[in-house]
Amino acid sequence: MMSSGSSKRSKLLLSCIVFSSLFLLLLTFPSAPKPVAYHHKLRVHSHLHAAAAAVDHCDGTIYPELCVSTLSVFPDLHSKSLPAVICATINATEAAVRGSAKNCTDYLNRRGYNLDGRQRLAIGDCLDLFSQTLDELRAASAGLTSGASAHVDDVQTVLSAAITNQYTCLDGFSYVGKGGGYRSVIKRRLYHVSHLVSNSLAMVKKIQRRRASRPRRELLDGYGKVADGFPDWVSVKDRRLLQAPSNSTTPNLIVAKDGSGNFTTISDAVAAAPNNTKTRFVIYIKAGAYFENVEVTKNKKNLMFMGDGIGKTVVKASRNVVDGWTTFRSATVGKLYPSSSSSSSNIITMLS
Repeated sequence: MMSSGSSKRSKLLLSCIVFSSLFLLLLTFPSAPKPVAYHHKLRVHSHLHAAAAAVDHCDGTIYPELCVSTLSVFPDLHSKSLPAVICATINATEAAVRGSAKNCTDYLNRRGYNLDGRQRLAIGDCLDLFSQTLDELRAASAGLTSGASAHVDDVQTVLSAAITNQYTCLDGFSYVGKGGGYRSVIKRRLYHVSHLVSNSLAMVKKIQRRRASRPRRELLDGYGKVADGFPDWVSVKDRRLLQAPSNSTTPNLIVAKDGSGNFTTISDAVAAAPNNTKTRFVIYIKAGAYFENVEVTKNKKNLMFMGDGIGKTVVKASRNVVDGWTTFRSATVGKLYPSSSSSSSNIITMLS
């Protein structure tokens, strides 16, 4: 958290930047007839209002100069509410993310024939992560425009995830060889997006500080209020599923190594699950060792994986960066979708 001294210095710096710009603006209008001078004064008055609003909104952000330059293009800034200002910043961030995605695609089209498998994989990871980031930014905007103060925690969660995505993308180029020059190109764009999101996150925290005092929360802070050991976004029906013994739950699909189920691999069961289902879809994985990397794409929602217990149902894999995989793709069970506090989140449980 910024100290009060550094916050004051930051605010002073912002004021100097803004009013220096206004002084230069005044110099561009030397002498003019009275009607023009009158309208010019109105414009300057409006600029002063916008400048003061920008300084106020950007106070406490880690990247104040970027914050002011972002907000300076928004009309009637002084009359906008804080959530509306954050949404406008998020919209600007979405444009930056789309620009990064286009840059990646263009680079693949121009230089793809020169890239090895790992570089292609790293760029592919970034494109997936950009798609996730856009989903997260839209979810943040929706949470802010809903007007419900309970959604502020969710907004913070998805914005934090959006920042993490940028560094995960960059991490994919850490082991790239001779073609690693693209890392420096994409790095600037990733940092720009990350800094924009960071500024939005800092402004969201102002909303949280303005909220009335609330009871101290239990465990899982950042995932919503906790009731009976569960975040409040976990429905009563899901709680029953999580608390019930495995033999009392009827699964939608069964995975078994011995062929006694619907599938012998978890990946095949995930592929067979319906896309974007509104209800919980249970995949029961019988005892056994499953050697596979399971990738759950963002259109596979409301999945629940249920096993026979720790040490009985085991999922193993051996992807690693030494063999040419990126960190993003080396997870044994990888969620290739935004992880947020919502009713469509997936659940993994190993029941005994």
